[in-house]
Amino acid sequence: MSELTADFHRAFKDADIRGIYPKELDEEVVYFIARAFVDEFILKKVLVARDMRLSSPALHEAFVRGVADAGATVIDIGMVHTPLLYFASGTLKLPGVMITASHSPREYNGLKLVFSEAVPLTEKHGLALVRKRVDKGTFIEPKKRGLVVEKDLRPSYQRFILKNVKPAKYEGIHIATDIGNGMASVMVPLLQEKLPVTFDLLFPELDGRFSNRGSDPTLLKNQIALRRQLKALQYDFGVAFDGDGDRVAFLDENGRYINSAIIGALIAQRLLKKNPGAKIVYTNLTSRIFEETIRTAKGKPVIARVGHAFIKETMRKKEALFGAEHSGHFYYQDYFYTDSVAITLLHVLDAYVEARKLGQTFSQMVKPYLKYYQTEDVIVSVHDREKVMKKTEAFLLSLKPQAVKLFDGVAVDYGDVWGSVKISVTEYALKMMFESTHRSAAEEMQKKVVKHVQSIAHD
Repeated sequence: MSELTADFHRAFKDADIRGIYPKELDEEVVYFIARAFVDEFILKKVLVARDMRLSSPALHEAFVRGVADAGATVIDIGMVHTPLLYFASGTLKLPGVMITASHSPREYNGLKLVFSEAVPLTEKHGLALVRKRVDKGTFIEPKKRGLVVEKDLRPSYQRFILKNVKPAKYEGIHIATDIGNGMASVMVPLLQEKLPVTFDLLFPELDGRFSNRGSDPTLLKNQIALRRQLKALQYDFGVAFDGDGDRVAFLDENGRYINSAIIGALIAQRLLKKNPGAKIVYTNLTSRIFEETIRTAKGKPVIARVGHAFIKETMRKKEALFGAEHSGHFYYQDYFYTDSVAITLLHVLDAYVEARKLGQTFSQMVKPYLKYYQTEDVIVSVHDREKVMKKTEAFLLSLKPQAVKLFDGVAVDYGDVWGSVKISVTEYALKMMFESTHRSAAEEMQKKVVKHVQSIAHD
């Protein structure tokens, strides 16, 4: 058995590897994960990419060294946003890793491992096997060390993303763009080069300390600077990205955050016009407007577990066209069943171009979808997730819901308010979100459930 200093078992989650650096994930652990990845799946070539977190260069070096020491060739695509790693895996048909902790706080880092064609490893499909090999601590000694080859895939990614785009229609659009010191700083210039869109950039400098705001762009506290910018100057709308550039939040011209499900509904309705009857994926935490729009547009809604790996798995299994979740992830069948902020932005731009021809602002364009108020998701840290979840489920049922769905936690509908509580995929916590036609009802219910969970959090 290996004796590693970091408590790496806590970093292995259901959908990826993510933990506090260096307490739960350090260079030694990452080196052995790389070797285990190569040995377990008999890999010959591995793509390696990273974000701008302070610990990412060291973890990147450790992973590269581990792959090479295991005898496989490293294709190092450098510091890019996560969807570019998916593009590389999908087009080159190679396994790979993105070294990132996505939207988690700066003290975290992690690994998103994928098989060929961007199929994610999960606890049930690959991660448990990798963890067991790291535990065992014995690895195959190759006949020779693998090569390390650097490759710049940004030009081919740019061509792929913009292959069907007619730039002229975007002439004159002005977007307030909050990079958040993250990896969208690499992605947005690839759009700027080819589109006649003005992107006014906030916090474009790569900074793993997240000096200007937290990494999650969907939280109101992280939208303060962008809202101020939108109110101070005239823009068509605003966008904000997370740390690794796979999540995007939209704000209207007045600085109002537009729920990701509304953006999903807007895109789904447009896609279903061209693909009637297509399957589209949603989750328990996605606002009801998304599922309702899918049905109204003659699509087939398919539920999936919250989390990028599970949504991708469901989309592949069901051959779904599109998927969206509350956190600002948007998934596309024609992007290897993975998430893309660039494709999402292009879809929204197309919708806005049509709305603008009708004399509509961004807020007027999305107004038909503004039927419900959904709270921000709240995460409550707990000692024993399963035990607290079971007690919380009993509490919700004691409030006599009209309908209950036991899938990925528990979803309850009380008529005037509905919502979901589930175990967090990435943290030792419960996650919850509620919705209603009345803001006060949704917020009151969420406060009640949060108070209950906090009272038993350390039982």
